[in-house]
Amino acid sequence: MMTREISAPRTQSASLRIRSYLAALTAAFMVMTLAVATAHAAPKANELVKITSASIEPSLKPGGTSKLKVTAKVVDGWHINSDKPSSEDYIPTRLEVNSPVTITTGAVKYPPAQTMTLEFAPSDKLSVFSGDIKLEVPLKAGADFAPKPGDALTVTIDYQGCNNTQCLRPASVSTTVPLAAAPTAGAVEGMGAGGIKGGGLGTDDRSSGALERVFNHGWLLGFIAVFFGGLALNLTPCVYPLIGVTIAYFGNQGGGPRRVLTLAIIFVLGIALMFSSVGVAVALSGGLFGAAMQNRFVLMALASMLLMLAASSFGLFAIQPPHWMLQSAGVARAGNAGALLMGLGMGVVAAPCIGPVVLGLLLMVERSGSALFGFAMFFTLAIGLGLPYIGLALAAGSIRRLPRAGEWLLWVEQLFGFVLVGLAIYFLDPVVPNHLMTRLLPYYAAGVGIFLGFISPAGKSWRPFFVIRTAVGVVAIGALLVLLYPRKVPESLRFEPFNLGLVAAAAEQRKPVLIDFSADWCIPCREMENSTYIDPLVVREADRFVRMKANLTAQDKTNDALMSKFEIQGVPTTMLIDSAGKVRERKVGYVGPRDLLDALRQVN
Repeated sequence: MMTREISAPRTQSASLRIRSYLAALTAAFMVMTLAVATAHAAPKANELVKITSASIEPSLKPGGTSKLKVTAKVVDGWHINSDKPSSEDYIPTRLEVNSPVTITTGAVKYPPAQTMTLEFAPSDKLSVFSGDIKLEVPLKAGADFAPKPGDALTVTIDYQGCNNTQCLRPASVSTTVPLAAAPTAGAVEGMGAGGIKGGGLGTDDRSSGALERVFNHGWLLGFIAVFFGGLALNLTPCVYPLIGVTIAYFGNQGGGPRRVLTLAIIFVLGIALMFSSVGVAVALSGGLFGAAMQNRFVLMALASMLLMLAASSFGLFAIQPPHWMLQSAGVARAGNAGALLMGLGMGVVAAPCIGPVVLGLLLMVERSGSALFGFAMFFTLAIGLGLPYIGLALAAGSIRRLPRAGEWLLWVEQLFGFVLVGLAIYFLDPVVPNHLMTRLLPYYAAGVGIFLGFISPAGKSWRPFFVIRTAVGVVAIGALLVLLYPRKVPESLRFEPFNLGLVAAAAEQRKPVLIDFSADWCIPCREMENSTYIDPLVVREADRFVRMKANLTAQDKTNDALMSKFEIQGVPTTMLIDSAGKVRERKVGYVGPRDLLDALRQVN
């Protein structure tokens, strides 16, 4: 009896505890669901970017110069296109400055772009900004500069933002910076969505973009790439002949291996000192170096210089340092000072060949504005260039010469000449419309590989090198065949322009409707056109639907009303309406072929 009396309350208590636990878990699940839904809700387009500070440093004076420094932040989980997007169809980020008084603005200095891929398009590389963004604009006040109380610069950032699945409409955010007092930070006031404004050339990322993409994957990987780049410079026609001179120098030094090792390290430090000084000087230039690189006339002059160096590589004429400089670099001065001077001279003698390579690093250093980064970058490059000399110095007693600088070096010299021509083509791309030069580069590279592999007379006599050049030619032929191979264009899903009358007619005819809400500047929309809407199963299943595309590119009252009516927050948005006229699915963001196929099959 007692057992039964005690057992019942315990059973009831356990049941109550279980119900309490279930209620708590249910409440926690609802809170988590609400939190996740809130976290994934798309922000408004004009709330995606916030200007956190804007200042003029130093204060402007009549006839004086200064800089406008602007810092903005992109909402976490979102990005905006860079000032030079990966496609001309994407809307670039632009900073515009308006002033009520006489102020001349220079070219905007944008931060280095980040490279990212989307989950649904891992092969596409997008050039974007995310997180904190720092921008600078040179300012010059007129001689009659006399701002009144209340006069202010208006700073506007035009942008278009996306996340991993959808894109929002182009928008703008603005702030004002008082001119009379020129405070350290402007009053930040968000303004409504704006239109798309054009702009000039931004800071040129062309020569250093590839390396910056490596640094985006980590500082360690970036500096490793710079180090190996320095190693590769030893094969340039200007540097390689000096290897024999260097070995002869260290071979004539006495004192044993320890003494030779010390001199070799000092020699490498001399190279590093010369290179690092250049990096620090450019970092402290205050943007003058990078500002010149955004002028198309400067780009044309640079391309001309590269073509001239290429002509020298092809043997049309010789470009080399003065004879006295070569003698100074190669003279066998004994002692630590002699080794240091040889290292300093090494960088000067190598300049004609490594200049184009160093140019890209200089642009990166200038944009960073950090003397420490400039020192570290060029110190790493110099260590890569000079490190082999430590091993060669220690072996100088037994190695008196390397393979002769014969035909194989002529082949390498031709290779560098073609690389210089390729760099010239690359720099001319902003000058030529429709990115024609960039599109020609893959075919140019394949043609160069075929010439060097099979046509060039250089490098045929030395059998090991002949195998290498033949392999280069075979790879080039393969690349050219891939470029020229005709690709069958798959059948794509066809859409009618959106029309409310067609929606009503489809309901009367008892037909389902597929509506694609997209925009020209929408990156996921393009990916759906190139993947989802060309899938054979999707094309076949969607054939029974009335298919319409609503293009929301234009910011007008018609599209505003359409977005309001169908509650469209971002694009792409895929809407499925059944034969009874009821909305069955509204998918926001990229929809893959399989997901759309499943959704289409469930609508009747």
